[in-house]
Amino acid sequence: MEVKKLILITIFSGTLFSLGLILTLIGLTFSYRKKRILQQQEFEIEKKNMELEKMNAVLQAQEQERAKIARNLHDEVGAVLTMATRNLKGTLKHISKAENYYEDVIFTIEILEQSTDKIRSISHGMLPHFLLKFGLEKTLQRLAEQTQKSLGNPCTFNSKITEELKLNQHYLIHFYSIILELVNNLLKHSHPHSVQFELEKSPTHLFLNIKHDGVAISQSDYEYLLNHSDGMGLESITLRLKMINGELLYQRNSPGGTIQLAMPLTETNLSDEKINL
Repeated sequence: MEVKKLILITIFSGTLFSLGLILTLIGLTFSYRKKRILQQQEFEIEKKNMELEKMNAVLQAQEQERAKIARNLHDEVGAVLTMATRNLKGTLKHISKAENYYEDVIFTIEILEQSTDKIRSISHGMLPHFLLKFGLEKTLQRLAEQTQKSLGNPCTFNSKITEELKLNQHYLIHFYSIILELVNNLLKHSHPHSVQFELEKSPTHLFLNIKHDGVAISQSDYEYLLNHSDGMGLESITLRLKMINGELLYQRNSPGGTIQLAMPLTETNLSDEKINL
């Protein structure tokens, strides 16, 4: 009887030990898997951050190169054209209107002046000095005036922001560069008669609404273009959106449509960090 009891105790003890060992192995397995998942998540986050840093470095290099080209256009090419125009105007004073080439000189001066204006416009568009010096609101007002001049119809800018808005210059340039690309695409593809810009903010986000009366696309149209278009403009917008964690929302109205650019307001993009161009 004692032997039988001892055997039962031994079997029971072995069963408990085996069960404990199995539970321990299961627990270690789950712990290992959880650890692997956490490591994978950390790896993905680090990978994403590295990709953003690389994209930011590329965009920064592009901005610096654009600034260099803009300065060369404005300071060197623009100066040469201005000098040539001044010399021709001086020469014109000594030419009789009866001369056969008088009208040719007048025509050449007009071409040079148009070229100078074009060079100045291109250099200002490439170099965000106006944006960095005067801020987003005045730059958007200027953009509305330039758009109105281009379309020949009234275009307006309205700001609903009452306090002074100070953005980190990296984010400011990305935000405005997206707006420029959106406006270029709008004028090129939607053929609006008029455009309205509206700047507003909530406690958490900054919004720029672009309302127009041209051919509009919906959000689904935009998402389709993201997956099927290989245009450089859309690629630039996508990269810059990632840099500012921004979003675009397209809405088709009747008539026209609205494009909303949203950027979250954080301690990072509200800092006073400056960049050198």
